[in-house]
Amino acid sequence: MSTWGKIFTAIRGGINEAAEAAADSQSMRILDQEIRDAEQSLRRARSDLAGIMASNKSVMRRLEENRAKETKDTDSARAAISAGRTDLAQGLAQRIANSRAEVQRDQEELDRLLPRQQQMLRTIQETESRIAQMKREVENVKANESLLRAQSAIAHNQSGINNRLGSAVESLERIKKRQEITAGRIEAGAELAALENGSDLDRQLREAGIGSSSQSADDVLAQLMAPTRSTEPVLLPAPAGNKDR
Repeated sequence: MSTWGKIFTAIRGGINEAAEAAADSQSMRILDQEIRDAEQSLRRARSDLAGIMASNKSVMRRLEENRAKETKDTDSARAAISAGRTDLAQGLAQRIANSRAEVQRDQEELDRLLPRQQQMLRTIQETESRIAQMKREVENVKANESLLRAQSAIAHNQSGINNRLGSAVESLERIKKRQEITAGRIEAGAELAALENGSDLDRQLREAGIGSSSQSADDVLAQLMAPTRSTEPVLLPAPAGNKDR
C-alpha cells in the first residue's frame, strides 16, 4: 500500500472512531428512540391485525348465514318436489346453487386470510417479547451506567479523602509528639523544683520507711490490743547460800 493510501486509511479509521464515540455517547438516547419506533410499528401491526380479524369474522358470519339458508332452501325444495311444485323447486335449486357458490367463495377467502391472521399474531407476540426484553436490557444498561458513574465519583472522592486523611494523620502524629515533649518538660520542671526545696529528699525517706512518725489505724489498734505491762518491781529470789540466815 502506498503512503497516501495508508494516510487515507488512517483518516477513515479516525472518522469511524469519532463516529463510534459520538454514537456511544448517545447510546441511551438511541436505544430509547429505537424502542419507541418499534412500539409504534407494533401498534400499526396490531391495528392491521384487528382489521384482518374483523374481516375474517364477517366472512365467517356470512358463511354461517349462507349455509343456514342453503339448508333451509334444500328442505323447502324437497317439500316442493313432494307437493308436485317443480317450478318452485327449480327456483329454490337456483338459489341453493348461488348460496353454495357464495359459501365456496367465502371459504376460499377465509382459508387465505386465517393463516395470515395467525402469522401476524405470532409475529406481534414475538415482537412484543423482543421489545419487553429490550426494555429490560436498556433498564439494566441505564442502571449499570448510573452505578458506574456513582462508583467513579466515589473513587474520585475517595482519592481526595485519602489524601486529606493522610495529611490529617500526619498532623495528629505531630500533635501527639508535641504533647509528649511538653508533658516531659513539665515533669522535668517539677522534679527540678522538688530537688531545690528538699521535698524530693523527704519523699525518698518516706518511701524508705525512715523518719516517719505517722501511724496507720491498724498500728494503733495493735497497740491497744497488746497486754498491759506491770509497773511493780519484780523481786528476784534469794541466793541459795543465804537460806539459814
